[in-house]
Amino acid sequence: MIDMEYSDTEQIVIDRIEFPATHATVIEQIGTIEITAPSGGSVTIQEILDPVEDENFPTADALYTAIVGNLDDTFIGRKYYDDRGGTAFGTEAEDESTVSF
Repeated sequence: MIDMEYSDTEQIVIDRIEFPATHATVIEQIGTIEITAPSGGSVTIQEILDPVEDENFPTADALYTAIVGNLDDTFIGRKYYDDRGGTAFGTEAEDESTVSF
């Protein structure tokens, strides 16, 4: 079993799958590869794609989008974090004078 970082996912898809590809082919060829979340947990590509209803992936981009779109919140990092300052998403600023443009 291969364990990889989330950032390596796109390259694995490009290198290991010939497109167009069926769901079954993808699972057979790369389904056991585990993607590690920043928090340390991991999930296999098969676990990620099990709920996906598409039976065919016409391009590497379509497969990559399906994988990334089905990752859970553990792959996001800190939810609502904004390193640009200001207030957190979904909250109101207490003092409008501190808002910068």
